[in-house]
Amino acid sequence: MIVTAAGPTMRSVLHDQALPTFHRFAARWGYDVRPEDLGRDGSGADDPAQGAKFTKLAILRAALTDYPLALWLDADVLVVRFDEDVADHLHPDHFQALGLEQVPFEHRVNPNTGVWVMRSCPEAFHFLAAVEEAGPQPGPWADQGAVLAALGWRRGDEEYHWAGPGAGSPFLEHTSWLPPGWNQPHVDGRDEASCYNSPAESYATRPTVPRPHAVHFMGLTPEARASEMARLAAAALGE
Repeated sequence: MIVTAAGPTMRSVLHDQALPTFHRFAARWGYDVRPEDLGRDGSGADDPAQGAKFTKLAILRAALTDYPLALWLDADVLVVRFDEDVADHLHPDHFQALGLEQVPFEHRVNPNTGVWVMRSCPEAFHFLAAVEEAGPQPGPWADQGAVLAALGWRRGDEEYHWAGPGAGSPFLEHTSWLPPGWNQPHVDGRDEASCYNSPAESYATRPTVPRPHAVHFMGLTPEARASEMARLAAAALGE
């Protein structure tokens, strides 16, 4: 099952740009797709936006109740290749797989929840409960910060600069890591007016691969995100 969600700010981007790529991937690999419309969201890292991000935990839990595996895709993600099932990167003995976000400019490495594979098993439900118990974290990452806390990841400073592997929790031992092309940041066409959280220059040195499977348009204003996603979605779908 593929799950995703968006509120009013992101709804048109999800339905017009991202979902067509999700559906093509789903048809190739036998997934159902369950998008959810949220009544409220925000922009940037304001409180409504942070609250909307935290709803992915309940959505994932519901999907794992009904399906043996759930794939969460953020509304600002495009699947741009369809020749590989992301679930192949989930180790048979692990309950989840996440990508690692590497930002040399901010001296940080951290799990990113924009593409998140979970297997339905007791450990997955225990982990979601641990993330909810950690609660929305201060700073720009309400849900992602709580995931870091549940994994025992080192947070770094208040903006997650210098974040990196910490003491770890038992959950970390059963977490797989997706190849970088399965949650690749969109690095082109950025300037200071189009970015929030991290400056545009922080994207210049982020690792990329020549032919990614999924591109994440993180940290962009709604207007910039819609424009860039429309361009790449058309290319991915051959339109």
